[in-house]
Amino acid sequence: MLKKIILAAVVAATASFAQINFGVHAGLDMNTFWGDDTEDASSGIGFQAGAAAKISLPLLPITVAPEVLIDMRNFDVSDKVVMTEWALDIPVLVRFSLLPILYIEAGPEIAFNLSTTAEDDDGHEITEKQLEAIFPDFNTFEFDLVFGVGTGIVPFVDIDFRVILGMTSFFDDPEIGDPLDISNMQFALGATYWF
Repeated sequence: MLKKIILAAVVAATASFAQINFGVHAGLDMNTFWGDDTEDASSGIGFQAGAAAKISLPLLPITVAPEVLIDMRNFDVSDKVVMTEWALDIPVLVRFSLLPILYIEAGPEIAFNLSTTAEDDDGHEITEKQLEAIFPDFNTFEFDLVFGVGTGIVPFVDIDFRVILGMTSFFDDPEIGDPLDISNMQFALGATYWF
């Protein structure tokens, strides 16, 4: 019983001395698809921006870094169709500091598809009805795994490179049987300014 009380006191003391920082995050990302049913899709460039937090525990080289990001993803679905998706991304990453200025990070991310539009190769918008004829329904929820490496070499700024692997199908159409095995994949280069 005494050991449990001491452990609870240590955890409470550690949590009370946790350092919390808030910041803004912005980045560029390259978007593509991966999976068994991926054929002609090539990459497209997008961007993301939002808010970030960093919760550091004393005496441990571990930091928890949740973020809330608005993400514009562009996909060259074929040589004739470019698709744009606006998503709300919520990654919760755990950072492990290898050196004072270098860290690796990993964790889950949930994303919500806010809207999806498409244009043909002439720049004309494809209507929602035309889009439904080309593609099955889009999944509104996405679960991803995020892996990255970063540095804090610039004061108050973290610079990171991340790989985001979608674990859920990008499309969802029960009428064709099993969902298509096409998932989102991103390579993101970003920076966070900490206040």
